[in-house]
Amino acid sequence: MAQLLVGDRPRTEVLEQYFHTYPETPREIILKADLLGLGHWFTDAALQATEGCSVKTYRLFSYDLMTMGNMKRKESQRVPEHFTILGGLYGLRPVNVQTTVADTSPYIIDVVDGRLVLTTAGQVLCEVRYELAPRYYDKSFPDGTRYRELIAFGSFITAFRTCQYWGPKEECRFCDINENARQMKQSQDFTFTAPVKPVDQVAEVANEIGREVLELEGHPEHLSFIVTGGTIINKLHGKTENEFYGEYIEAVKWGGPRRHLTLQTNAKPKDEMRWFRAKGLDDHNANMEVWDRRLFEWINPGKNRRIGWDNWVKWMCDSVDVFGEGNITPNFVGGIEMAQPHGFKTVDEAVKSTTEGLEVMMSHGVMPRFNQWRREPNSDLAKAHEQPPIPLDYYVRLMRNRYEIWKKYNLPMPRRGHLLKELRHLGAGHGTYNDYIYLMEDTYPEDIVEIINQRSTPYEDLPN
Repeated sequence: MAQLLVGDRPRTEVLEQYFHTYPETPREIILKADLLGLGHWFTDAALQATEGCSVKTYRLFSYDLMTMGNMKRKESQRVPEHFTILGGLYGLRPVNVQTTVADTSPYIIDVVDGRLVLTTAGQVLCEVRYELAPRYYDKSFPDGTRYRELIAFGSFITAFRTCQYWGPKEECRFCDINENARQMKQSQDFTFTAPVKPVDQVAEVANEIGREVLELEGHPEHLSFIVTGGTIINKLHGKTENEFYGEYIEAVKWGGPRRHLTLQTNAKPKDEMRWFRAKGLDDHNANMEVWDRRLFEWINPGKNRRIGWDNWVKWMCDSVDVFGEGNITPNFVGGIEMAQPHGFKTVDEAVKSTTEGLEVMMSHGVMPRFNQWRREPNSDLAKAHEQPPIPLDYYVRLMRNRYEIWKKYNLPMPRRGHLLKELRHLGAGHGTYNDYIYLMEDTYPEDIVEIINQRSTPYEDLPN
């Protein structure tokens, strides 16, 4: 199928053409993918409305289409971590969108007639909600470190803030983890910029999250935590990669009841996965980033040198025997298959290649996730080559294929234990992979809009 050209046409016209071409795909998927691909901008009124929300933590990558140095209104300290779109012109069901700041985007969040909305070319598309910050966001340690900079939005722990895959011969080419850490430090707006987060402080924040959810719900709610960070090639603070990350798993897992722990590292052989399992690990993300062998070697030079494509795939599939199907959830950078200059030139080629990978992985009980590529300007790919937006067709067709393969192998429903009640029902903000399942399977509770509204900052009767 030929890709739909977007050019300079009004985005409503583009969206509606996609709705017509892909009637089986929820409209929410198409709009969200476009918002992630082109980013979005905030008017002064929309920024003013963020007071009290979960502000963006820049916890790992920047996920922006512009640098902090080019943000003139301190956007990096004011924009929400993510926001919800719902209702409006297309009667959208709620979906969660990770904030991607872009001053060139046709999408603008604004206040119109006192309501917080998403607009394009002055036309209101839908309603917007900013998520209220959890209570623990107001807390700091005696040294001034904010709790929110140790664990973001109730679940995300970046234990090691940089990566020992360093330089163009080692770093993953799409990645801006090291550059993002550098710009955070240069901005002087963040209280914690050291590369390693202290285990005892991380454990205390996790315990505070447990206390908060107990107070809110009256019982120990299921909580999911993800521990991530850069690769450790040799040792860090005298510890190997396994020893370093194992400390965080053990400290957070056994600090309170009903905790589900996920770890993101390189792929590891089964005996090492069994060791992590004994520490308390429940889920592993061996983030492969791209399926195609040739592109894996080009985009992930350090991972290719250290592990290699064959071992990565084998160890990833073997890990299902340790953790069970649905608990091996590697990330792929959706759209990186079409990165210039060596990526696929057509949507057909890119979708075909990655769908072949989906078939292999999901037939083994692996549940790959797709974090949509944001083309961060400080990444090697963006600095070395012009990277145009990935066609919407790619995202729509690949997520449709993933959903169909998920059904084919009768894989489990994605798990979403969380401190924040609305995030127990909505898909992850960085991609549409779980949204597709939730929307097609109609999993939302009847009162989902009420749940979201109760957990939002003011969104009506606002100053324009």
